[in-house]
Amino acid sequence: MSAQLDRMPFDVATLRVPPHDLGAEQSVLGGLMLAPDAMAKVSDWLTEADFYRADHRLIFRAITTLIDRKSPVDAVTLGDWFDANDLAGMMGGIGYLIELANSTPSAANIVAYAEIVVEKARLRSVISAGTQLAEAAWGRGADSQQLIATAAHDLAQMQASKLRGGLEPAKVGMKRMQTELMARYQRGPALLGQPWPWKGLNDCTKGLRDGVLYVVGARPSMGKSIFGLQTAVFSALRGSNTAFFSVEMGADECMGRAVACVGEIPHDWVESPNDKDIDAEFYWVRLTDATQRIIESPLLIDETPAISINQLMARARRAHMQKPLRLIVVDHMHDMAIDPKQARFEYGLIAQGAKTLAKELHCPVILLAQLNRSSAVAGKRPTMTDLRESGEIEQKADVILFLHREDYHDKNTHLKGVVEVIPSKGRNIRTGSTIYLQNTFSEMRMQDWIGDLPEAPEPEKAHSNSRGFRA
Repeated sequence: MSAQLDRMPFDVATLRVPPHDLGAEQSVLGGLMLAPDAMAKVSDWLTEADFYRADHRLIFRAITTLIDRKSPVDAVTLGDWFDANDLAGMMGGIGYLIELANSTPSAANIVAYAEIVVEKARLRSVISAGTQLAEAAWGRGADSQQLIATAAHDLAQMQASKLRGGLEPAKVGMKRMQTELMARYQRGPALLGQPWPWKGLNDCTKGLRDGVLYVVGARPSMGKSIFGLQTAVFSALRGSNTAFFSVEMGADECMGRAVACVGEIPHDWVESPNDKDIDAEFYWVRLTDATQRIIESPLLIDETPAISINQLMARARRAHMQKPLRLIVVDHMHDMAIDPKQARFEYGLIAQGAKTLAKELHCPVILLAQLNRSSAVAGKRPTMTDLRESGEIEQKADVILFLHREDYHDKNTHLKGVVEVIPSKGRNIRTGSTIYLQNTFSEMRMQDWIGDLPEAPEPEKAHSNSRGFRA
């Protein structure tokens, strides 16, 4: 017995009564008995489980049932409900029901009382989660990373007492829209979200918008990792707290690429710097400056291989609690941990988790994705059906972009050095058009294509010989 007590997360002698407020619970129940219509003010966020006392939970259930039946709600009808359900012994008798109604002057403050009830219930949930976490940590074979991820997920699910959203008059939303519209007009042409590093994408999408999930798909060697990291670094250098989950590459490799991108110096030289290069002195100056800028930026990197979506969400939430995240980039979803037997379902969960983060943290999320092997056909531009396990991803994504390089498949193409960004899905974006970027992969970056694209050569004409025979 003493050994068990040594492992308890608390001292038995210091056990305390969990947080609750009986007065608030009684006021809610009494208010609903006096004015059953007040249930509409609290029914979408107050539940039976929020009440501390067992008899109060049953009384709330009875009141809810009677209201749903459009029956009167008073001490007599409630007493009959308890008798009919053989629960009369679970409450203090009809006298207590009469006392609840008589001790509550009105239902005017029922929302405030209900908020107190829910707040106390949330505190009890926090205590319960902490206790379960401690007990699990004592268990043999406990996995700290999984425990932390589970605890962060459980805490994040404990929403505020009143849910955001709900029905509201159209005039309320219209006033907000008019205010925002006037602000945009006064600012002049502007983005509706954070900027991409490229003008063409900003013109197409109006920026990276909060709460939106962007899926960027490409075959290998199209530049999706460069695209994702450049976007993350660009955002961080502007002062935005940015999380980059590198499932494929290590943090050191990401930093080498980031320095080459920001410093606009060859990545080969960053990996093997030497003073024999004619531009070595110039490169050292740029590398030093780029390194310092990245160090001072709010860029966060997670290099965990085969991370699960639950772990990723937990870490993003934890970082957001310390300082709100303004952008999340994941490179890439098809390297994350899944059950291969449930691939389609699992990738759907990853996409849904990323979308949940975008909405919950109110920031853009960019999810890089691989394409099917069958899509690797020379000259074929990617479409949404080329996404691996495309159905679930296509449904969850708000915006889908594809990267394509014609010169990767056709060495003789006139589109040498051109990276095509193809918008394929999205509300309020220009689909059906293509954004052209300059391949500067030697420096681990892309840049806006300036000027006209190279023209395709004219097809050679057939020549005939002097004797009139066909060539």
